[in-house]
Formats: sequence, structure tokens, C-alpha cells
Amino acid sequence: MYCSIFTCGSIYDLLRGKACCKIYIGQGEKMNSFIIKDKSFYQKLFAIAIPMAVQNLINIAVNLLDTVMLGQLGEVAMSASSLGGQLGFMYMIINMGLTAGASVLTSQYWGRGDTDAIRKTMSMTYKISLALSFVFMAVAMAVPQFILSIYTNDAEVIVSGAKYLQVISMTYLLSGVTMTTLNMLRTVGTVKISLYVYGSSFFVNIFFNYALIFGKFGFPQLGVVGAAAATVIARFVEMCIVLLYLLKYDEKVRFRPSDLKSKIDKEVFKIYIKYGLPVLCNEMLWSLGNSVLSIIMGHMGKEFVAANSICGVMMQCITFATHGINSAAAVLAGNTIGEGKYELARKQALTLFVMSIGIGFFTCGLTIILKKPLVSFYNITAQTQAITLEMLNAMALVNIFQSVASINMFGTLRGGGDSKFVAVMDVGSMWLLSVPLGWIAGLVMHRPAGIVYICLKATTIFECFAAAFRILSGKWVKDVTRSEKEQARNL
Repeated sequence: MYCSIFTCGSIYDLLRGKACCKIYIGQGEKMNSFIIKDKSFYQKLFAIAIPMAVQNLINIAVNLLDTVMLGQLGEVAMSASSLGGQLGFMYMIINMGLTAGASVLTSQYWGRGDTDAIRKTMSMTYKISLALSFVFMAVAMAVPQFILSIYTNDAEVIVSGAKYLQVISMTYLLSGVTMTTLNMLRTVGTVKISLYVYGSSFFVNIFFNYALIFGKFGFPQLGVVGAAAATVIARFVEMCIVLLYLLKYDEKVRFRPSDLKSKIDKEVFKIYIKYGLPVLCNEMLWSLGNSVLSIIMGHMGKEFVAANSICGVMMQCITFATHGINSAAAVLAGNTIGEGKYELARKQALTLFVMSIGIGFFTCGLTIILKKPLVSFYNITAQTQAITLEMLNAMALVNIFQSVASINMFGTLRGGGDSKFVAVMDVGSMWLLSVPLGWIAGLVMHRPAGIVYICLKATTIFECFAAAFRILSGKWVKDVTRSEKEQARNL
């Protein structure tokens, strides 16, 4: 029987290597260092993180070129695409919550070697995802102008954004299938396929973006609607590639269309409700809160919306590696816990915690260095440029907290089955901190852009400290594949 001894000093002591001097004591084993030195751990980590980081980089490149091309058309086009994409962003976040919740199960099932349970989980996830996509698509098609009017009162932006929304809504079904499949495959260690999927769509998207936005190569000049149409084509290509791989080449899960015919497995659904539903509810409530933040920004003027759109792309550019490690942390935590190696999972978490702090300071410095070159790419007014630079200064500071929160809260803790804690912290901080502080700073007190940005990101700062304390407590390990008695035998 293992007992855990967890003595921690301050975060300052932790960074100096003085805290947690004896973290865990097991049968005849002492772990005097919380940094893993085993090369195989880092090989596994980067085998997942690097392909995921490259995938993120490809997506970021598409978004960057999207905003740069639309930026040539002015603030109205940029604001229309940004706000017209908010419903799709909400759908994507909720679908990510659905698949992330399912991934908690599948990663641990893979660690245990239960592929039948993985197929049952995938079948359930596909069915829910498809139903969700049809609901969002129907709303977007039926009342596009009403949706845009929630985010802004600028008539030009509403008209242009409504046209964009109706076209882009066709991607919901396509991206739902792709996202679900890739997330499930990632939990069993299949990550390189995402590079082929997004690498192919990158060239498709860029070609049709250029052709349809500006009317090149004999295509009509559609402006902001052309950007939406190009995205639809790219998402269709992604879905075709990922389904071809899953049904013809995958040899790990061996999912087949016949698996969709079976009813949802009661036992799998019961486990999903306990561990996956908190993740889904987390993302639903978070995405709703994020929409409120977009409404706040939208009512501050199209200059603020355009500046925030540029900052969003900049954030993605700077933190693409962070999200790669985030994904790897979730998979490693799930696989290790699924194997019943709880003490090793805790030690891996501490290593990733220290790593996340270093990455945070690196991304802060990178933001400061790259902010002016990036802004110079955009054809925006001097006022919008000044607002953007002020927000980027604030973003540099936020990136430190973003790294720690992302890798630990949404990587290790969620992958380790601690989904209820993550949900409470994420949703609570969004609605109790970011939403009221952002509304007061932006619409009541009319504070400078940098102050408003920090208030809108208050949830990230809070989550950084919440994740740190939870990781250091060692109480976050939840094995979703075993009973409490089985878990006790592995302690």
C-alpha cells in the first residue's frame, strides 16, 4: 500500500527546486525529485505534442492569412467575419467539450487495452455531435441577422456578417465529424494523421480564399462571403481524408459504420455522465460566457472588434506549442492512470507544471518582440492600430498565466479525470470574474483597451493559480475505468 506525503512551500520555492522535497513515498521507493529524468517520458510527450503543435500552426496560418486578406477590405469585413464566426465558435467549443469528455474515457480505456469500449464511446460521441451540428446549422440559417444584432449595433457589420454566417454554418457538420474522429484517434496515440488532414486543407483553404475573396483565376469576387465559402470547401476535404483513414487504414480502434447502428451502451453512457458530462457542461457554459465577452467587445465599436480579432490570431501564433503540450499532457495523464500507475501520473504532472511556467515566460517575451511586425500586415486605421498594440501589451502578461492554465487545467487535470474540478473553476471564474469585470471596465467605466483586455481574461489568471494548487495537492487522479476498490489496490 502506498501513502502520499506532499509538503510544498511557496511557488517561489518550487521554482528554486526546494519545495516538495519528498513528494511520494511508496513501498521501498522514494521520489526525492519532482522532475522526471526518464527520456522515454519526454519521447512520449513530444511524440504527441509536436504533431499537435504543427497541426495548430497550420490552423493558425490559415486564420492569419484569413484575417490579413480580409484586413485588406477594412474593419467592416474583419468585424463581420469575426462576429459572424461567433456562433460557429460556440458550436466548436461545445463539440470540443463533448469530444474532450469522451477522450477522458477513451484514453484510459486505451491504457487498459479495452478497444471495444473505445468503439462504443466513439459511436455515442458521433451521434451526439451530429445532432448538435444540425441544431446550430438550423439556427444560423434561420435567423442570421438576429444573431449578429446581439453582438453589434453596426448596420454594415450586421448585413455582411449575416451573409458570412449563413455560408459558414455549413461547416458545422463537417468539422464536427473531423474533430470527433481526430480527438478519439489522438487518445490511442494516432496523431500524425492530423498533419495530413490539416496540411491538405491548408492549401485548399488558402487557394480558395485568395480566389473567392478577390475574384482571381476566373472565380467571382465575393469578399467576406468568399472567405466563408473557402472554409466550407476546406472542411469538406478534411472530413473526407479523416474518414478515409479511419475506415480503411486505422488498425488500432477498427471503427466501422456498423458500430453506429448499435444503441448507446448503458455502461459507457453512465461513465460518460459521471466524468464526461462535466466537461461538456463546462464548455457549453464557457462558450456562452465567451459570447457575452464578444458582445461586450462588439458594443465598444468595430475598431475594438478588429483589434481583438488581430490579438486572437497573435495569441494563437504565440501559443501553438502550448496547446500541443496541453494535448499531450491530457493523453499521457489518461493513459498512465488507465494503466494503474497513479504515482507516476502525479510525478509527470509536477514535471509538466514546472515546464508550463517556463513556456509562459517565453511566450510573454515572444509577444513583445512580434507585436509590431504583425500589426504592420493589416490595412487598418491609426486608431485601430493603437488599440491593437495596447491590447497586445496586456496579452503578453496574460500569456504567462495562459500557459500554466492550459497545460495543467485543461491538459493534466482534465485528462486525469478531474473534470468536475476543472468545470467548476473554469465556468465559475468566467461568470464571476471575466464577464462582470469586462462589462464594468468596457461598457460602464470605459477604461483603456489594455485594462479591458486583462479584465476579459481574468478567468485565465484565476485558473493558473487554481490549477497550480490542485496539481500540488496530488488529489486530482480519477481512474474512470476502475471501481474505487480497484483504485485503492493501486495506491
